[in-house]
Amino acid sequence: MSDTISKPSEARERATSTGDLFWQETDVVQPSVWIGRYRGVMLGIIEHRDPEGFTATTHRGRGLGNFETLEEAQAAFHNN
Repeated sequence: MSDTISKPSEARERATSTGDLFWQETDVVQPSVWIGRYRGVMLGIIEHRDPEGFTATTHRGRGLGNFETLEEAQAAFHNN
């Protein structure tokens, strides 16, 4: 993962941490992209796309689906 994505000035952690899993919103890639990490390892990304909603994709490129809310998209990673 690039150091530029981890800089606090360019990315901010969302208040959606659960244990070792947390989501970091970044505007480096594009607005409305969240990068999920588990114990420091990239888990996947969530993108907000209109009109589909929130699209969740694993770090291996497997689509987990489209969801109405960010919380539903984040929960998809717990279920897989």
